This record gives sequence, structure tokens and C-alpha cells, in this order.
Amino acid sequence: MGTLLRFLHGQLSTPPMPAVDLTGRTILVTGANSGLGLDAAKLLVQLNCSTVILACRSLEKAEKAKEIVQAVPSANGQKPSVITMEVDMASFSSVVAFAQQCDSMPRLDAAVLNAGVDLTEFSLSEGYETTITVNVISTFLLATLMIPILRRSAQKHSISPVLAITGSVVHFWASPKDITRPAEGQILKTLSDKGKADMKARYYLSKLIVMLLVKHLASLLSHSAQQDPNGKPLVVVNNVAPGFCTTNLFRHENGFPNNLMLKAVGRPSEQGARTLVHAATAGKETHGQYLSECRVKSYSDYVKSAEGDRTANRLWSELCAIYEEVKPGCTKEL
Repeated sequence: MGTLLRFLHGQLSTPPMPAVDLTGRTILVTGANSGLGLDAAKLLVQLNCSTVILACRSLEKAEKAKEIVQAVPSANGQKPSVITMEVDMASFSSVVAFAQQCDSMPRLDAAVLNAGVDLTEFSLSEGYETTITVNVISTFLLATLMIPILRRSAQKHSISPVLAITGSVVHFWASPKDITRPAEGQILKTLSDKGKADMKARYYLSKLIVMLLVKHLASLLSHSAQQDPNGKPLVVVNNVAPGFCTTNLFRHENGFPNNLMLKAVGRPSEQGARTLVHAATAGKETHGQYLSECRVKSYSDYVKSAEGDRTANRLWSELCAIYEEVKPGCTKEL
């Protein structure tokens, strides 16, 4: 009940507008063709971001989004550079190709990994259940590939780049039994068994996994040799919950409870986008943390627990095996 009350209180509050001037910065947003991603890109322009990269599932979608973003006036009156790129998070090869394109960027201040799905029907992508593929496996594959790129920007421009990964408050309500039950064998393969998959709860579970992995990845980076002179990670990784927003993410859920909740406490997409921009421009105090309403907040008890840490370690080991097959050597660069 405590978590529910905190959620409702947060939903009924208005996230503050980020008070930051982004002149000179380059920020990338995935899933930028609609909803939170598009609104985040628009807000970046308003805050004077010099280069905004729109990463979408298709270039056609990206070009349409570009027209919308370019029409937004910036506070300083300067026109930003808006770059369109294609990345299909349901395809590992597309993620790798996208990261290779990003490798040539002269500067990257932040990457907002926002692309995600909420599916109620079972399907497979790359041999895994599609929600898990998109929200977890491909998201952290992209994170793994982006970290060396962000690290080079940190060293070249004396900045603290941010990797902000979109999470959700629903990680509090996910049951960890589906990721702790397979004492033997692979968790991700077990989740991709159609006969055992609980698709009604799959989105919640995917966001629990995301939170576990953000915490774990942040810990790995904190212990990496690649740190600043003060022993702090050169790349900040955080998990941002934009809240329950009126976007097309929930288009597959047309049930009465969901629609009623959206009408009662749904947050406008523009307000949710503020939280993404806050996460992308936040400092090292957010490393490995859960952000909501533009503040660091406590994550779930399971994420805090030793069992949660063990599960995160198992999940990361499985992901590394996948990633080394997709792009050999990539996990060694963390």
C-alpha cells in the first residue's frame, strides 16, 4: 500500500522543468518518433541543445519526427542540428550497426535509451520473447556498445556523459519469482518459453530486470579502471521512471482498468519527458540510481536485496554470452 500511495502522490505532482542550458551539447534519444521520446527531443531543443539525434525504428519515422522537432523554437533562438538515425531494437544486427554509426560522432553528452514495448501477445525476436528482447537484451546491448563512445567523449571534452535508461515504477509490483525460479538453466530462455510466459505481467517484469541491471552495470563501471581522477566513473548510468503517461506505449492494453487509470492520474507526455531530460543532464550522484519526478528515489526492496544482486549477476552473465556472440569482445571494453 505504501508504494501505491507514493505512486499516486507522484502522479498527481508535476515534474519540474529542467533548469539547464544545453548549448554545445549533443544528446541522443531512442524511440524518438512518438510519445516520451519525441517530447524529450522537443524539450532538448527548447533548452538549446546544439545537436539532437533522433533514433527511430525506421528512417521514415525519424524524418517525420525531425520535422516536428525542427519546428520547436529554442530559448536562444539558434537552430539545432537534428540528426536522424535508424535502429530496430528487435534486431541485434541493427543495434550493432547503429552503435557503429555513433562511433564516428565527435561528441556525445548523453544517450537516452527510451525505446520499449508493452506487448500482451507472445512473440519471439532473435529467439527471445519480444518484450525481453527489446526492453532488456537489446537495450543493454546498446548500453554496452555506447559506453566506450561516451567514455571517449568524457576524456576528450572533460565532461561526465550520461546513459539514461527508461525504467518504470512498475518494477515495484513485478513478482521476482519468474527470474529466481530457474535455479538451473537460463533465465532469459525460460522467460521465452511460450507455455510459461505470463504476458499480462511481462512489461512489469521487464522493468524490474532493467532496474536490476542498471544497478549492476553501474557497479561494474564504478569498479572499472576507466574512472576520473577522483575515482568516479567517467560515464553515469541511471534509471528514470517517467511515470504513467498518456502515450501510445499502452496501445495494446485497451482494458477498462488501464483506461480509467490514465484518465484519473495519467501524466501528459510532455511532463514525463521532463524526467528523461533531467536524467540525461543529471550528475554523478545519480549513478546506479532510480529517478522519479526528477529526483533520486529508493528502488524496490528486491532490487536492494542480496538475492536481487545475485539475480542481476546471473542475468548479466547470460547477456554477456549473447553479446559476445553478437559482437565479440564488446563486454571486455566496460
